[in-house]
Amino acid sequence: MKKKIHSRLLTHIGIPACIFAVLFLLTTGCGNPQSTTSESVDTLDEEHVSTLAARIVFAGHNGDAETFNKAINKAYIRERVSENSIVNSGFDVEGGEAFFDKCLQVGEQAVRAINNGGDFTFVRYYIQDGEHHVIFRTYDNFTLNFSDYIVDTVDGKLMLQEGFIYNLGCMLSTSVQYSMLYNLMLQTNPESDVKWLQQAEEQTIKHKNEAALKTLTNHKEALKEYPLFYQLYIANLYQTDAKHFIARLDELQQEGVDERYLLLHKLLFHVNNGHLAETENTINQLIPQTGDDPIYLLFYGKANMEAKKYQDALTIFQTAEEALPLIWDLWYSELQCYARLKDKAGYEKCLAKGKEAYGMSEEELRNLKVR
Repeated sequence: MKKKIHSRLLTHIGIPACIFAVLFLLTTGCGNPQSTTSESVDTLDEEHVSTLAARIVFAGHNGDAETFNKAINKAYIRERVSENSIVNSGFDVEGGEAFFDKCLQVGEQAVRAINNGGDFTFVRYYIQDGEHHVIFRTYDNFTLNFSDYIVDTVDGKLMLQEGFIYNLGCMLSTSVQYSMLYNLMLQTNPESDVKWLQQAEEQTIKHKNEAALKTLTNHKEALKEYPLFYQLYIANLYQTDAKHFIARLDELQQEGVDERYLLLHKLLFHVNNGHLAETENTINQLIPQTGDDPIYLLFYGKANMEAKKYQDALTIFQTAEEALPLIWDLWYSELQCYARLKDKAGYEKCLAKGKEAYGMSEEELRNLKVR
């Protein structure tokens, strides 16, 4: 089973070949990263859609968040958001427009992940029901998210029309709409049902998990349309009933919660508990949705570490390194494996690799705490 997961991930299934050509041009300086965002496109096709996605990623890795932000069709999102009359009126409230804009700062999230030693990339292009999709992936500190955007033409330009955000379990427009509604209700009608959502949020922050779960359960019918509800519910569920966590997630799926959202939570749960077979099974359920992203090797390696299979974990991390940039967690996890295997030569070699990759000083290396 382990060999199957490795071979599948290394094939990069789902990433179109033209992307590698595009990225080669961008990274070697032979392309012009600014040209595509203003280029007129009359028809949708794989080449142009994939090129747009590649340029968004290229910009993010150069600290440019605006290329991603400006690729979002704000007019379309605003139209969808304004279907709620309360939210629509919120645009006339002081700060309403600015709050809407802040909700759509997807580029900042990508750049922040990169700056934290994580990664942001384009992992899949596909067509479904005549619509062109691109999937971006962000990774930061063993936290994973995928964003599945529908691409369309607007005034002769390609734009990201709408997207399903995996770690929110909803469409981008739904997330923005309910974030605005929550903010507005707290300002204009704080004694309405949103007070319970605010209370649960505060309880969660204070690690009063049982109280937060009780608050959410008691007011579920009034609050479950808010994406924040399930984020808080699942977080507190894990803290209070880890033994039945997976079974409870399955119950949520029966209630209509999106499977992709729940699979991400299942993956993190199994990885952090060293459940190897379950981790592999969850990855293999995600791959048909997200594409065969090599980031899954990092998570499978982490699961092996938690299971104290350090040599297996090291082998998996080294395989991941062939397909991923040397992000901090990948390098540091390798270092941890060498330390636990008491492989001094391997440890020193890995340390030198990190020194070169991150420009670390000798003092920083000495102060590095390897658990």
